[in-house]
Amino acid sequence: MKGRTVVASAMPGKARIEDPSKDEHFLRTLRDRVRADPQDADALTALGSLLLQRGDAQKALECFNRVTRQNPAYPGIWRLKARAFEALGDAASAEACRKRGADWHS
Repeated sequence: MKGRTVVASAMPGKARIEDPSKDEHFLRTLRDRVRADPQDADALTALGSLLLQRGDAQKALECFNRVTRQNPAYPGIWRLKARAFEALGDAASAEACRKRGADWHS
């Protein structure tokens, strides 16, 4: 399986093989979309999610902040921001984001 990575699946007991070159292609595609339209909340959210998965919580948070500035009711964005803050070790900000998300969706 040279050039491939086995990653955990959402389904217990299952794993999938992921091609790192596809991950890089997806990253480039998302960055191109954001360059073409800096207000593209879907692309910003996907880019932030991918960056967070890759361990770059600070850049992920920058993407998520851009989304919340333009649409604070964007579905799931506060949960994603909470995860980014947790990854950065900022439990207080993570909790504030979870509360803010609950306020938007209650």
